[in-house]
Amino acid sequence: NVLGFGLGGWLAAEMACQSPQSLAKMALVAPAGIRPPTGEILDMFLIVAKEYLESSFLDPNSTREYPTICPEEASPEQVELWECAREESARLTWRPYMHHPALPHLLGRLKDLPTLLLWGEQDAVIPTSAGEAYQQAIQGARLEIIPGCGHHPELEKTSEFVGLIRNFFA
Repeated sequence: NVLGFGLGGWLAAEMACQSPQSLAKMALVAPAGIRPPTGEILDMFLIVAKEYLESSFLDPNSTREYPTICPEEASPEQVELWECAREESARLTWRPYMHHPALPHLLGRLKDLPTLLLWGEQDAVIPTSAGEAYQQAIQGARLEIIPGCGHHPELEKTSEFVGLIRNFFA
C-alpha cells in the first residue's frame, strides 16, 4: 500500500505507474502532478514560505499544530529549512510547473489498482479540479472532497481524514 501527500502523492502516482502490480492500494492526498483543468496550482516560488504555509490552511487557527508548523516568529533555522525545501521543490517541479504532461495517460495503467483521492474542498494550493482529473485518469478511483478544509485534511479535519484512510486500507 502507499499513501502520498502533495508532491509525495505525485511521486507515489508516478511510482505506481511504473509498477502497478507491486501495490495493493493507493491513497493520494491533494497530489500535484496533473495540470488542473480549471484553476491553477499555487505558485510557491512567487511568495515567501510563510505565506505559502498560511495559504495551505483554510483556517490556520483551527489547527493546533499550526503554531509549530508556522510560528509567528520563525527561527533562522526554520526559515533556512523552508528555503531549502523550496529550492529542492524548484529543482524537481519547475518545468513544467508542478505537473507531468504525460501523467494522465500513464495513470490509465492503474485501472486495477484501488485508489482513493482525498481533497480539501477549499484547497488553495492544488484545486479540486486536479482531483477530478486524477479520478478521470484512474478508472474506478474514488474522489472524496472534505468540506471546510484546505490543503491539509490530515491536520484540518483529522478524524474525518483518519476514518476515510482507515476504511480504505482495511
